[in-house]
Amino acid sequence: MRPNIEYIKKELESRKWSGSQLAIKMGVSRMEVSRLLRGERIGGKKCIGGLIKAFPNVSFEQLFFLD
Repeated sequence: MRPNIEYIKKELESRKWSGSQLAIKMGVSRMEVSRLLRGERIGGKKCIGGLIKAFPNVSFEQLFFLD
């Protein structure tokens, strides 16, 4: 399983959120969000939980690829 980075980037743009705002909403550091958006950080409990927390109205299937 890996995050759908392109979808997440589009959501950030449409919501006019910065990476810092996403980090706050996810409950992670700005550095972790930077790594996520560059595709360097694939997941982990904190990342998965943070994305679900930041985007509560977005389906799991939209946020993640189930490899």
